[in-house]
Amino acid sequence: MRRLAPLLFAAVLAAPLAAQPDRVFPPPADSLAGHYGTGTGFTIHLTEFGFGLGGLVRARVGPGTSSLVEFSLGAGKDEREQQFFVGLFGDTVTPFKRNYVLLAPLHAGIEQRLFREQIEDNFRPFVQLTVGPTAAYQWPYFDDVNENGLREEGEVRLGPFRGFGRGAFRLGVGGTLAVGAYFGRSRRSAQGVRFGYAGDYLFREVELLEPDPEVEDPARRFFGTPVVSFHVVRLVP
Repeated sequence: MRRLAPLLFAAVLAAPLAAQPDRVFPPPADSLAGHYGTGTGFTIHLTEFGFGLGGLVRARVGPGTSSLVEFSLGAGKDEREQQFFVGLFGDTVTPFKRNYVLLAPLHAGIEQRLFREQIEDNFRPFVQLTVGPTAAYQWPYFDDVNENGLREEGEVRLGPFRGFGRGAFRLGVGGTLAVGAYFGRSRRSAQGVRFGYAGDYLFREVELLEPDPEVEDPARRFFGTPVVSFHVVRLVP
């Protein structure tokens, strides 16, 4: 009887445990949720037109959801523009180019984190949509003395700085649809990369190329391009 007592005691303890169903544990909470959704930062953009710079402000509005406002500044070009080096000092020339243009979108939107309950908080994939106004500034590529839009003999090329004060503004609208991810466990900062498509439509045409018979559609209103962005964000609890 003494030998059976320990066995009976163990069976009594094991019975309630065996009767319980399997426990379902919730996924671990995001330890940086309060920090991740709000912050300010700067961005570097790479598009078909070249490089651009920008800044952003993000505010957490719900679990995994942030509102954001983003401003960027970058060049706009016609895909037919071809730049050539001339001379011994690396000078460049672009045939049929008439004007430079700088695009400055100020867009607001929403950023939604993806797979928040399945992926650890040091890797945060997201989808993002922003829309809003876009400003553009056009200024001359060469000194158009007779104002016919064609570069003729004696009309000198101004370069990107000399003619900047002779420009005119354009207004329009635009937006960006993108996916990306933020990285890092720091409570103070995060780094991210974003892949998407950005489009801007101007209400008044920009005259990028000369109105030469060899050039079809020298002016344009729409600028669309794939965009890769690198983000550095300072997190705010």
